[in-house]
Amino acid sequence: MGDEVLEFAKEIGATDLRSVFDFSEFHGLFKRRNYFLLDKDKFLIVKISRKAKPFWGLGKKFFDLFNTLTEKGGNYYFVALVSNRSGWVLSKGEILSRISDGTLSYSERNEQHIINIYNLKDRNGFTSIEEFLKRIEVPI
Repeated sequence: MGDEVLEFAKEIGATDLRSVFDFSEFHGLFKRRNYFLLDKDKFLIVKISRKAKPFWGLGKKFFDLFNTLTEKGGNYYFVALVSNRSGWVLSKGEILSRISDGTLSYSERNEQHIINIYNLKDRNGFTSIEEFLKRIEVPI
């Protein structure tokens, strides 16, 4: 993981989940610093692709965990970065809808949902921190 993820999280004021919760029951699950909390009830899964043909993975364990954490309230967002200030963002509802209608594929081998560049729409894109915060309805 590059510094872009941590730079992005710092810019938006997100807190690393490892410092918020006791995840001892999930020992080993949060190996990388890609999971954040913003504004009390907004969880973020932030990834960056290093491939020429970009794609991002949402592991089943994390998908299940964040669905459980937001079952009674709150939301989670998958942030597909291309830089520390730009990319795409998908809400929990959008992810569930795309899984349901089959537009997000699933890799049995890697146990993850695959988000390809063609799965991302202009309406999900952002080119600045301000635009990202607006997309997830955080007052600036």
